[in-house]
Amino acid sequence: MVLEEINFLSDHAPEPTHEQTAREFTRFYPESGWKSVSSIATHPSLKPAEGHTLSKRARLTLTVVQAAYGLARNRPDGLVIIVSSDQGLMQRLRALEMPNLCAIPVVALVQWTRTERKPPVVIHQLQLMRAASGLVSSTAAAKPSRASLSTQAAPVAGSQRSTRQISKPVFRIPIAKIFYNVLTFIMVAIAVLAVWRVAFPASFEQLWQQVRSLIVDQSPPP
Repeated sequence: MVLEEINFLSDHAPEPTHEQTAREFTRFYPESGWKSVSSIATHPSLKPAEGHTLSKRARLTLTVVQAAYGLARNRPDGLVIIVSSDQGLMQRLRALEMPNLCAIPVVALVQWTRTERKPPVVIHQLQLMRAASGLVSSTAAAKPSRASLSTQAAPVAGSQRSTRQISKPVFRIPIAKIFYNVLTFIMVAIAVLAVWRVAFPASFEQLWQQVRSLIVDQSPPP
């Protein structure tokens, strides 16, 4: 669906710059080695509300998220990265909580290609994938055989009551998720400020001067 939209914009884009970008991509695509996929997968959080008509933009966003989710499910050993400046799309992807699926803004991709350094979000997701893989391996290694399971069934059943009495709930703070959300917010804020400075330098300079004067007024005297 994304490829069809790009082909449509190459002749019917509302702005000349968008039309030029779409045409450049259509010329680049046949020899790029890129592939289009249709691995759509559904998720309870991705189902639109009944009786609600989606706009064209909303349908496109939903299709991208479903395709990313389907690709991540089909390739659990690979990290699927969506590049987008659409905050709604990025929030939907984060809500899926897939260890091998994440999203980065366009400015982060540009910085990645220039410095060849992975964005912190990508590094974090790769660490989650390694941790999940290690957990699965250790669980499979610790799983007892049928014979040992049958011999241990009686002692385990007898000790369930005492274990239930002394066990206490354990509350864990989702530090990784909080760090991911804060980091994403900071990256998006930097991207917005950069675009604002280029597109509206006068208003940006005015705001910057106000912030500087506020900091100077609140700073303690020497």
